[in-house]
Amino acid sequence: MTTWEGIEDPSNQPERIWFARVKDDNPWEPLRKCDCQQINATVQAGTENTTLIEFGRATVDLQTKRIRYNFYNAPVRQLCCALWFVRDCKSGSGDKDVNLVPICSTMDEMLIEEFYIQCKTDQNSSGGSTDAVNLNVNVNTAGAGAEVILQDDHGYKVILMKVGNTLSLRKKSVSIRSLLQGSTELQRGYGEYTVEGEKEELALGPVRHLSFIIHGVGEAMWRREDVMLPGVIENVEEMRATINKTMYASWEQQSQLCQKRRIMPTEFVLFSIGGFYKYSQTIPPPPNRIEFIPVEWYDKIHSSSSSLKNNLLSTTLGTIPRLRSIANDVIFDVLMYLTPEFCEETIHKDFSTEGSVSLLGHSLGSVITWDILSLLGDRLEQKVPMTGGSGTHINPIVIDDEVKGYKLPTDASHQSADVYRAYAGDSGVEVTQKGGTWGPCTVRKVTKTIPFIPKFTMFLGSPLGLFLTLRGARPVFDELRLLEEKDTVVGRDVDATLQPSSPFTLPSGAVYNIFHPSDPVAYRIEPVLLPKDFKDSDLPKPCFLTVAGQGLRLHVQAKELGDTIYNTFSGLLSSKLLEKMPSQRSMMDAKTEMTKATKTTKTTKTSNKFFKGKTIFDFDLGGTSERVDFQLQPGVVDNEYLSAVSAHSTYWSNGDFMNFLIECANST
Repeated sequence: MTTWEGIEDPSNQPERIWFARVKDDNPWEPLRKCDCQQINATVQAGTENTTLIEFGRATVDLQTKRIRYNFYNAPVRQLCCALWFVRDCKSGSGDKDVNLVPICSTMDEMLIEEFYIQCKTDQNSSGGSTDAVNLNVNVNTAGAGAEVILQDDHGYKVILMKVGNTLSLRKKSVSIRSLLQGSTELQRGYGEYTVEGEKEELALGPVRHLSFIIHGVGEAMWRREDVMLPGVIENVEEMRATINKTMYASWEQQSQLCQKRRIMPTEFVLFSIGGFYKYSQTIPPPPNRIEFIPVEWYDKIHSSSSSLKNNLLSTTLGTIPRLRSIANDVIFDVLMYLTPEFCEETIHKDFSTEGSVSLLGHSLGSVITWDILSLLGDRLEQKVPMTGGSGTHINPIVIDDEVKGYKLPTDASHQSADVYRAYAGDSGVEVTQKGGTWGPCTVRKVTKTIPFIPKFTMFLGSPLGLFLTLRGARPVFDELRLLEEKDTVVGRDVDATLQPSSPFTLPSGAVYNIFHPSDPVAYRIEPVLLPKDFKDSDLPKPCFLTVAGQGLRLHVQAKELGDTIYNTFSGLLSSKLLEKMPSQRSMMDAKTEMTKATKTTKTTKTSNKFFKGKTIFDFDLGGTSERVDFQLQPGVVDNEYLSAVSAHSTYWSNGDFMNFLIECANST
């Protein structure tokens, strides 16, 4: 019985597989199966030249055979489809290491397919014999050994080869070189394959939360071909895939518990088997996906049309180019954002969405995120119409940027003067006008704002503490706190145990400043919100980042216990030990007073507050979270100086952070 080799898909209407690559010398990579099905359906319908793939993140243009991304500047990819493939096997590897190269030429594929069908037809009509194969498509009619000349792949042909009782199609050169080169086997159909992340993303429910991620410094450098470090797009794609896998694994585990143990939550279905009644728990629905869209601003500064950047490059010395590129592509970002003109260009980004949304800013991107929110509004939420008296669906609102007599600067020439006046009073210099600011300084007043209030905002590895200090924000926050204390709020009792931090807030459901303890770029924010005369020794430690049901790891608890014991014994040498150590009674008093206070305030917060003696730290900036500063849990073996090398880029792959992000996105 004669059989065929290399026929993975023997069907009469095989499904085409679609492939993509960025450059001509890159290998073709198969698209996800669901995307291939979507493209094939569009081709079969014949009514559209474009279709969406990757859950709407990219668009396929069937006319130009290109894939373009819809929300960010990822490289445009080439597109092709194939039914026949060249099996490129490494010598001695057999079938273990086979690279399938698609035959993208429509003409050559048609010739090969007709050649194969004719061979099959003649074989069937002759009762399985290959000696009677008779072909009519530019071929030699010699049974096994028949061939077809390829049209687009010049200098090559496809032959029918028989080895024993096995038939196969092979590609070989038409010249005399074929005697030395041999032939290459062809394969019909791509066979089974998987694309990482497809199963998880397909299994999850529709998107119910969208996170915009604003990148930090150095993105222009990470985009260079000679730099191997990943940019924001690669980091976001990796984080999206990891979070999808995490949510899918958790849901799959719950589903297996429902099927095997048939116990737990609330919904049960009663059924009878052989007269015995059993309870079966309903399998929970899959969690909804979280979509991540990177927001790119580096092109506003590093555009080839920027005369300033071109002048900088022309004055850069030619020596040690790799080190100088760090200054031009990384440090230059910070310096340019401090200039009003480029600051205005950077924060003028278009956002438009509906539903649950969050903002994530990394590095300098966290400063941009802060400035976008500071333009959106103040704690009083005083909304005014758009300029001209009417808003639009694109720009629905602008927020009054005046807080207790303080305004965001509208004249760039006053920026340095504002910062000077903010700190001049502390130095004994008499000033006649208030100074300092918490927001950006632009050439003209910015009225265009994002059309949504984030469910939560996260700053990752943020230098915000540095920027707020340079802007003179702490004296402003301190003045706002004093003004707040003088105001009479109806229905609110003054709680003596509540530490009077600044009442300044951002229009966000919650604000988290998350950092690695060894991140050299990260700064704290909470100290800026406390009074200027607040002792550093009384500052609350940053919270550790944990999720519900999971506390601190054992090695972190052991380290914290060791630090506490060390500080306790060190304090025995100090006469103020008893003043610094809160008694058990004072802790109970503070908890009692806090409980009474929360009953009389307009809003009640349920998460734990930090106690320092009789002081309760509750930062209004945190929104639904009392605390703002959160640090990642260190590893078991974690040297501060060694981990500092990679700490600034570890957020995208940190498991604690991703679990915390999932919890925040899915919270009600």
